[in-house]
Amino acid sequence: MKKKILLLPLIILIGSVSSAVQCQTSGAAPPGDVLHPGHLGRTTGDLERIIHFYHDLLGLGLRGKRDEPRPFWTSPGLIAFAASPKNAEFRAVIMPIPGTAAPGADTEMAIEAIEFRNIDRHQYVFNIQDVGASHLVLAVRDLDKVMGRLTADGVPVITSGGKPLELQFGTTARGRAIIVRDPDGYPVELEESVSPDQNTGPTDNNILGASVCITVQDLNATLRLYKGLIGLPQNKAANMRFKKDAALNKLWNTPGAEYRAGGFMVPGSPVMLRFYQYRNIRQRTIKPKLQDIDVAHFLFMVKDMNVIMPRIRAAGLKLLAKSGKPEFIAPKVRALFVTDPNHFFIEFMQRMPETK
Repeated sequence: MKKKILLLPLIILIGSVSSAVQCQTSGAAPPGDVLHPGHLGRTTGDLERIIHFYHDLLGLGLRGKRDEPRPFWTSPGLIAFAASPKNAEFRAVIMPIPGTAAPGADTEMAIEAIEFRNIDRHQYVFNIQDVGASHLVLAVRDLDKVMGRLTADGVPVITSGGKPLELQFGTTARGRAIIVRDPDGYPVELEESVSPDQNTGPTDNNILGASVCITVQDLNATLRLYKGLIGLPQNKAANMRFKKDAALNKLWNTPGAEYRAGGFMVPGSPVMLRFYQYRNIRQRTIKPKLQDIDVAHFLFMVKDMNVIMPRIRAAGLKLLAKSGKPEFIAPKVRALFVTDPNHFFIEFMQRMPETK
């Protein structure tokens, strides 16, 4: 029996336990113009420290051998997105996240960590409520197991009190959660569900699934934008009034804040993309460059870039590359980056079909 994944704050977003469970038991959203999520990109100041955090401590996968050399190199396509000097270089690593592929598929979402050099970079440390900030949410089987490793490694904690919080939802669903920072300061939320129907399934990995949260200026406008870009129905949202939740304010370390939230399952996956809007708390609006440390982006793998481009133009979004068009980052792969109105980076990528 395959384990169901219950990402706890989703219950609060939707407004009822039954709605959240129904969302989870559907398995995955079907692919469409977007085939599946590619990765949560993370610009890092030190690739080796990032591998240690996500692979060694948290248990994410790793493409390539743990101790293999990872030299810097130059890809004209990728460097074009960073508006960088000609001598700029980068190196990267892919760390797949268990539980993020649709049933029967092998297209797991990953963390793609990128380290630049020979280019000006700024170090950011985001607060959860800062507009344009994001954080990764990982559903875990055993929170104590992973927290033991994180604590021993001296990983900083965002959550008020520094320890996992007990969370209760309805009469049967309960769990614990905590938010920590990775070596660059990027927030990572760890959630453990212990409701009665969540205790069976494969035990080969402690990571059960993931979602990505983005803090936005205007929730309704952001939902319209993203649904339009990836081709989802523009259905009228349910009640999305601002609310205050003492437990979540402790979890996020956002004392006194009110929030409202919404989101959707990314096509071709069980991965949730969630958007949060806060008020009654001090916020910064972050306007980073792609190469700045602690900056993130989200990749959508698409069927046809020619379908996506008119949507980008209609939304008034500007491509990062000076060419104003997708760039080939490999012979059969082309990609583009845009920033949304919250200054969060979005990447679209297409793998070109093989020609006979």
